[in-house]
Amino acid sequence: MRGCPADMDGRRPTAPPSVLPDISPARGEITHADDEINLPPCGGSEGRAETRGSGQGGWQGRGGRRRALLSAVFVSTLSTTAHAADLPRIMSMNVCTDQLVLLLAEPDQIASLSDLSLDPSLSFLHTDAAPYPKNSGRAEEVFLAKPDLVVTGTFSLHNTTSLLETLDFAVEEFAYNQSVDTIPGEIRRMGALVGQDAKAEDIASTYERDLADLRARQCPAKPTAIAYEQNGVVLGQGTLADSVIDAAGLTNLATELGYSAMTPLPLEELVSHQPDIVIVSEPMADAPALADQIAHHPALRALQTARIGAFVPRGAWACGGPFVIEAVRALTELREEIASCDPAR
Repeated sequence: MRGCPADMDGRRPTAPPSVLPDISPARGEITHADDEINLPPCGGSEGRAETRGSGQGGWQGRGGRRRALLSAVFVSTLSTTAHAADLPRIMSMNVCTDQLVLLLAEPDQIASLSDLSLDPSLSFLHTDAAPYPKNSGRAEEVFLAKPDLVVTGTFSLHNTTSLLETLDFAVEEFAYNQSVDTIPGEIRRMGALVGQDAKAEDIASTYERDLADLRARQCPAKPTAIAYEQNGVVLGQGTLADSVIDAAGLTNLATELGYSAMTPLPLEELVSHQPDIVIVSEPMADAPALADQIAHHPALRALQTARIGAFVPRGAWACGGPFVIEAVRALTELREEIASCDPAR
């Protein structure tokens, strides 16, 4: 599984897939971001999984919401009276802090971002990260760059963090976000650190309004959904994915079965519980893996009434940020398709 590891310190993770963190890909078929998987019918009967979507990726394919957010950030940047020369230079060594820095800091403030900022399965803003210098999370790189502030994750290499603090570098650690409700606080905190409080407040407030609007669309009908990642790992209670599924008005089958965090789930158990929605990962085109083949297993054909696909925009629930709202939106719209709150439908 390509997750947002808890120990995301700017280096490629070396842990086995079963311990990698919570991430899911773009909405759509395994090869296209807005299409569902077409599973062959079982036993000659017709399945429910139909091809849909435009093939456009995630945010960009749904009304340009990604562009709208970045435009709002740009306008907010122009309206501020502060200049980059008066603001701290920031070095981010974590893929999750990378994205908050990209959204909030002015370009001249960004000393460097982590190597993983370019990974589309981990970073929703990977294209925006391209122009900036990269680091691999080593203390030597910080010493040479001499930033005013280093931001990283609490599960990054503690030796690096301790060494930097010993050398009198200012270091701020961010916990890996596990809830849709903690995201606004993290946005505001980063805004204060980079000297962009007004911009952070605007983004956080918009996120809170959007989340409240989506939650207001819930109703008693709560279909079951399960995030089924590489090698059959599910995202259970306590994960960001679990929080997103709940906010969309769905029931996380993994949580209902007593699974927490990231845990392997036998395919037989998944099939026996007949979930309404199976959210699978979209393989990386340049890194094929046998672990992805679970999405094409013949046993899934038994789920003839289930919707199976990569419904979540790629990278949208890997880290806590305002883009998580797109994961909630995608699953809310899917829930409304299969279990309308309108009794007349």
